[in-house]
Amino acid sequence: MTLLAVSRNWLSRYGMSLSLVRRSPVYLGAGFAASLCALTVALVPSGNASLEVLSDMDCVIEPSLTVELGSAVPGLLAQTHYDRGDYVSAGTVVAQLESSVERVSLAIAEHVASSSTAIDQRQVTAAFGKRTLQRNEQLMKTSGLSEQAMDQVSTEARIARLQVVQETESQRLAQLELARAQAVLDRRDITSPISGSVVQRYKSNGEYVDSEPVYQIAQLNPLKVEVIVPIDYLGSLETGMSAAISIAVPGFEDKTMKATVRRIDSVADAASATYGVRLLLDNPDFTIPSGVRCQVDFFAS
Repeated sequence: MTLLAVSRNWLSRYGMSLSLVRRSPVYLGAGFAASLCALTVALVPSGNASLEVLSDMDCVIEPSLTVELGSAVPGLLAQTHYDRGDYVSAGTVVAQLESSVERVSLAIAEHVASSSTAIDQRQVTAAFGKRTLQRNEQLMKTSGLSEQAMDQVSTEARIARLQVVQETESQRLAQLELARAQAVLDRRDITSPISGSVVQRYKSNGEYVDSEPVYQIAQLNPLKVEVIVPIDYLGSLETGMSAAISIAVPGFEDKTMKATVRRIDSVADAASATYGVRLLLDNPDFTIPSGVRCQVDFFAS
């Protein structure tokens, strides 16, 4: 900023007109510059007050995140639960594909996984084989049983125990099949990964969905403020710096909102000699509109 611009800014803050300075004797000669510098310094806050670094910069308030929400698998859209302007929370199912076959597969997998008949049968057989082995071991001690018969009984008992292990493993596989069937069904649900407002619904019930999006959802808390800053101010702005945001929207004419510098571009645009700065603006009650132009004043504590 030039000295005259800075002075105009501070004079306007304190209700003084620049025309009064121009009509004063100090306007003539070199004394004007010295007097104006002294006046400007006198008007700058001291101590812990915030100092204005850069003011009246044009900016745009936008959603902090916008998601083009699609389906994980292709299919026929059976239900859409939300429309434009509706608010959705993260994890909410916003639409569902036709899934009758997947639901039947899940029911079959649930029945197989919950059935314990085969394991119970093998356990009964193994218990009988164990008792038979114990009785034949007693007969073996009295030489009332041949080694061939004893070997056969022992083998049958061991096979019965292994069959119990086999059925237990089959039951575990059935549980995994159940989890897979549930995952296949869940993929037919279109779930919002963020909390935000529905900006657009692209598809309706009965339409086929493949790779195209179904919803556009915008995250409105926090909002992001995008500013293009001249390269002359590189180094004047820092991450964490505060800023005052004002918008020319009904209900916000006399309000200023506090934002914080979140990101500063590392690469400037050579053609325009500018670089980008992003600020975050808290919007917990969703009252601040997005997609509007704004003015930003940067302050350093």
